[in-house]
Amino acid sequence: MRNTRVDAIDKVTPMTWGLFSLGGFIVALLLPVFIVMNGLAYSFGFASFDSVDYDATLTWIGNPLAKIFIVVLVGGSLFHAMHRIKYILYDFGAHRHKAVLEPLVYGIAAVGTIAALFLAFSFP
Repeated sequence: MRNTRVDAIDKVTPMTWGLFSLGGFIVALLLPVFIVMNGLAYSFGFASFDSVDYDATLTWIGNPLAKIFIVVLVGGSLFHAMHRIKYILYDFGAHRHKAVLEPLVYGIAAVGTIAALFLAFSFP
């Protein structure tokens, strides 16, 4: 007899692994560049302190590509971190609470991403 029951296809897990890999790419490649360009370049003398003022920063953050970059940077890092934390908690035995843990960690990442989106686009 043929099995006519259609197995449910898990569509969420590949999406969370995709967000995890996106966050890993961002944390490994884009976050260090962002830190160097915005924090260490002035300390090491690669850029002058005269180029850093309120108007220049407002001009930079006013660019829509810069706003999108910041949202992707924060959101990708959050999803990567929350995915790692979820599996660390699974290793400690929290896999029994999967129904509560998954919405919690991904909800934190989603709220943080929405907050970054709101804050990035609230600047003029």
